Amino acid sequence: MPTDVLPPTGLTPLEELAHAHRPAQLAVLGDLVQTLSATTAVTHLLVRGSLATGTADRLSDVDLVVAVRDETLPALMDSLDALMSTTFGTLLPGWRDTIVGDLGGAGFVYLLPHGGHLLQLDLYLCPTSAVGALRRRIGPRLLWRGSGADTTADAGTRQRTAQHLARAAQAPADCGQLLVQAMVLHAMLRKRLARGQQYIAYGLLHDLNATCRDVIRTALVPHSRHHGWYHLPDEVGRTTTGRECLTELTEALTSPPVPTVAQADEALERIVGLAQRITPHATVALADEITAYRAYQQHEEGLA
Repeated sequence: MPTDVLPPTGLTPLEELAHAHRPAQLAVLGDLVQTLSATTAVTHLLVRGSLATGTADRLSDVDLVVAVRDETLPALMDSLDALMSTTFGTLLPGWRDTIVGDLGGAGFVYLLPHGGHLLQLDLYLCPTSAVGALRRRIGPRLLWRGSGADTTADAGTRQRTAQHLARAAQAPADCGQLLVQAMVLHAMLRKRLARGQQYIAYGLLHDLNATCRDVIRTALVPHSRHHGWYHLPDEVGRTTTGRECLTELTEALTSPPVPTVAQADEALERIVGLAQRITPHATVALADEITAYRAYQQHEEGLA
């Protein structure tokens, strides 16, 4: 679990003031660096976003790039949820980030309890062979570099790692993963609303509505050859349950396009409620996580 960092001794009053008002996320970042730098598979740790530029506020994410030896990246990807849960107490399994651009690796979003709040952790795994190109493209700040960081994987290893990343990116999400996606998007949406970022909130509401659609299609027509919004009435509307689901989806789509917090909450509850009816095994498997997530959101409302 992340720990609070005590101020160093011997600071001047001005330095003590600066330490007291530093972003709370730095403590989490320090714990991540300490843990991941001890893993022999990791070669570089880099920070990007507002923590890298010094513009972070209390709602800012922790954006960490983790470069991993090409030959061990697939195994680390497969064990990442277990590592983050046991070491840092993440609330949900990682959501495969479909918003971040392709930087040669794979992005995951975790919700991390910290100081009574949920902190968003954006973790990007990158093969060591691609970290140079990533640094040139987005310019993250280097936090740590391992002693074997210059070792180059052979062409065959690089190809196998790239194929693993491609398969993971193309794998369709199941209903459990879609529920995790809904909660992560909801947390992002509430944060953007708190900041008054209406344009981003509009996009995230669209993503939540698309998640609602995907839960319906995945649960009721799991072998559909269609994607997106195509053929929904024909495929889903064949049964009474399907038509009821489409009615709920229509309600979501006809709500105001720029959401309020109440509307964001309603969108999440619609998805959870639909999942409980049409894919109950997924909600049972995530029952504790859903309850914990709701409790954190209620806590945030109490502080508002």
